[in-house]
Amino acid sequence: MSTRKWALGLAVGGALVAGNAMAQEEESTTSSYFSFLGSYSMMDEDRTPLEEGDEGYGFQVMYGTQYGSGFGWALGLGSQIIETDIESFTDFYRHNVELQGTYALGDRTGFTPYALIGIGGNYNDVRDVEEGDSFDPYGTAGLGFVTGPLTERGELKLRAEVRYVYDTYSEEYQDYTALVGIELPLFKRVVNMPPPPAPEKEVQVVEAELEDSDGDGIPDKADKCPGTPAGTRVDGEGCALSDVINLYGVLFAFDSADLNANARRLLNPVVELFNRYPDLEVEVAGHTDSVGPDEYNQQLSQERAEAVRQYLIDHGVPPSQVTAQGYGESEPVATNDTEEGRQENRRVEIRILN
Repeated sequence: MSTRKWALGLAVGGALVAGNAMAQEEESTTSSYFSFLGSYSMMDEDRTPLEEGDEGYGFQVMYGTQYGSGFGWALGLGSQIIETDIESFTDFYRHNVELQGTYALGDRTGFTPYALIGIGGNYNDVRDVEEGDSFDPYGTAGLGFVTGPLTERGELKLRAEVRYVYDTYSEEYQDYTALVGIELPLFKRVVNMPPPPAPEKEVQVVEAELEDSDGDGIPDKADKCPGTPAGTRVDGEGCALSDVINLYGVLFAFDSADLNANARRLLNPVVELFNRYPDLEVEVAGHTDSVGPDEYNQQLSQERAEAVRQYLIDHGVPPSQVTAQGYGESEPVATNDTEEGRQENRRVEIRILN
């Protein structure tokens, strides 16, 4: 194997090791997936005694793991038929195994672009040519994307990518490949089944009156702000409501307006406020960090605010009592120079209007 081949293997292998090491240092949700991709390749014209416009067709199956929004890895197996376009001359075949390091701008739950770099080995089945059959290392790099779920249950996604392939077979060749296919997430959703009903028995109801000295609806035992003036709107702990309720827990993934499970949990107390104060009127204010163009961030913040508004409406809040407004990156509460600060800026505020 030439020095050039060894350099290629060490460079790509080092990138894979570094990517996986950084992925392990990040504390994030880990997800796995399976992909089946069809491939079309524009082959190097010097590869074989072929006519101009040489083509290859094949497929690749992949298993991968993504560490939140950031690094991941994938292992693939593939096969290709290389058209020779020569009468009475057999086509060539190429089979490969490949290990990739990936970096994704998202967690693959929604539309997620990504970059990849990989190393692998090709078995070149090339009968009737001087070089003969052989197994050779190759390197690859490319860009791609995976869409959000195409079905209601979220099992099926579309995946596409383009790659540059440096093959060390024979005199060393450069190919370009486009792949498109499907991706299946391998999550196992855990559903907590309700316990079986307890056997019926006679229940004795004892009425007990809980003391509420300030009349704010919160019993004294749970009231953290006793003595609030009559008519004061209070939260679930008995303290006066602020004009602005910051929901820092209602976080969105990068480049996404989808509410996560934690966001839904934190929005339920807001629904309870409307149940306690039916005349409440609020504005849902959406904010983003500074990553990306201003116009795009403005649109994203509007979509995030509308997602929260729709959640409140779906849980019984009258539409006329809640509005949504996006403010983009114009009102940061923390620095945009760190990931922690940008995460705080990707927030929602409930602004009480009356």
